[in-house]
Amino acid sequence: MKKIILMLVAVAFCMSAAAQGVNFVEGKTLSEVEAQAKAEGKLVFVDCYTEWCGPCKMMASKEFVKKEAGDYFNAKFVNFKIDMEKGEGPEVGKKYDVNAYPTFLILESNGDLRGRLLGAAGIDDFIKKVEAALKEEKGLPWYQKKFRSGERDPQFLSEYIKLLGENYMRDEVKNVSKTILAGKTGAEIAADASLYKAFTTGEFLPDDDLFLNVYKERAAVVAHQGERAAKSLDSKWTRWGMRYMKFDGKEYKGFDPEGFEEYKKKMAEYGVPNVDAVEKEVLHSNAVYGKDCPTLYKYFLETIKEDPSKINDNDVIQDLGILRNGYKENKKAMKIVKKYIERRTAYLKSLPVPENERTFEYEGKRITLNGYFIEKYQEILNSINGK
Repeated sequence: MKKIILMLVAVAFCMSAAAQGVNFVEGKTLSEVEAQAKAEGKLVFVDCYTEWCGPCKMMASKEFVKKEAGDYFNAKFVNFKIDMEKGEGPEVGKKYDVNAYPTFLILESNGDLRGRLLGAAGIDDFIKKVEAALKEEKGLPWYQKKFRSGERDPQFLSEYIKLLGENYMRDEVKNVSKTILAGKTGAEIAADASLYKAFTTGEFLPDDDLFLNVYKERAAVVAHQGERAAKSLDSKWTRWGMRYMKFDGKEYKGFDPEGFEEYKKKMAEYGVPNVDAVEKEVLHSNAVYGKDCPTLYKYFLETIKEDPSKINDNDVIQDLGILRNGYKENKKAMKIVKKYIERRTAYLKSLPVPENERTFEYEGKRITLNGYFIEKYQEILNSINGK
């Protein structure tokens, strides 16, 4: 009788394990997983995720645990999960140009890409997408092989770069853009609409010679592509300036003031307009990440003097949230903050609501964007007042 009971328990355990969904291999590297896939005659399915990615968590907790998911993926693949911010994650992300999450890679056992999917979906739809990727004759891997073998037909490059953009493959988009623009001068790129489109698609930044060559022709960009295009170029200097903040993963590690001073000289050398505004935006962001309350309070005092219609409430609410927690003992500062919140919320309430104003749900009720700002300001005020 005892043996029968043990057998029933074992069977029940096996049946339970079989119904647990996708079996993700743990404690191995990707190369070891590829070797396992080769030995088992399977492909590799890689879930590229991050801890902060909501859709990643949804797939892990709600979809991959389903029996139909396990039935499909366990039979065809050796399944592997990689946190893209830990261990070999950054290296794998660089190799396969992963920039959005979740990204799912289907690999041959030698590491070659067989298919690629982005985003979360119900498991039935997700399996259909995987099947479509496996059957697709002219999918991303086909384009990659053609490009690497030397295909440079303009129509092909246009299709390829579009496909790369849809997959958020920034490095490869940049590589293809460089191919299209090879041998072209900054002046030629600035004057030609199709070349300039390839340039903007490549997302070049001030560390790229190509960007600097085009930026030297800023006046030509204005003349041929418009003032808006030139301002978009200007914004790249701000974006690149953020690189002088140092991080270890997501952990803020300080600022490089000497490097940023050299960067300011470079901006002046290339005639970047409003260098002071770029500096302010970079230093403001640095103060946010560093929770530098005295600096944030200084920026707050400057902000409240601005035209009320031009104030960015998102930024102000972000700053006040930090000040509320780290500067609360400064009674004089908190008094000014409270008065401003009262004045700002009164101003927002006085604004007419457009007839077709969009609403969204926040804490169980439908509100407008200004209504949301009012709620957030009130939360900060209540916190300061100890409510």
